[in-house]
Amino acid sequence: MPADTPIASLIEAVEDGPEVPETFGRLLRESERLLKETPGSADAHYVRGYTLYLLGAHAEARAAFERAELLRRGHQWALFHLIVLAYRDGDHGAVLGAFSRLERAYFEGEDKLWRYLVAWEYELCSAARLGLDEHVAARLPELIAEYTGRQDDPEEILERPGRLLQVYGEQPDGPLRDLLREQLALLVPGGWIRPGEL
Repeated sequence: MPADTPIASLIEAVEDGPEVPETFGRLLRESERLLKETPGSADAHYVRGYTLYLLGAHAEARAAFERAELLRRGHQWALFHLIVLAYRDGDHGAVLGAFSRLERAYFEGEDKLWRYLVAWEYELCSAARLGLDEHVAARLPELIAEYTGRQDDPEEILERPGRLLQVYGEQPDGPLRDLLREQLALLVPGGWIRPGEL
């Protein structure tokens, strides 16, 4: 969807501005109009889903993202938001499935690699919650290396790895907890984690 469309401007206003009910209402109406005009469009379903996501209607948003991805397999933004919502719902198998179709190159091309890294964190946390310790052990160092490789780049926007910290805190003593502690400690110099949290 071009950045200069009215709905793109409304989305930007909702994302970046203060919560103004009129703006949310206009965005909701515009997303409904777009969906009526192009009911078979994956992007229309995605926009509707993202609008509902911004409004906190997560179940309806997830259904719209699923529809967008059904209409266009590999719809990257729909997959990203499906990962976020599936994790929120505790549907860790769905997180793994959606992440398997997420393409790093797409997010690099959009200058949004940090979104891919966030999705990767969700995927590893889901794997840990499903008891896939070997998968976590194999992939966690790669994710941490991505973080530490960007700690001196002020242009990068990386979120604090709060989900990894939560999984670490929930782990009983053992190899996975030790691995998480060791790897997360590498993020202390970058400021993503305070030393007392480990």
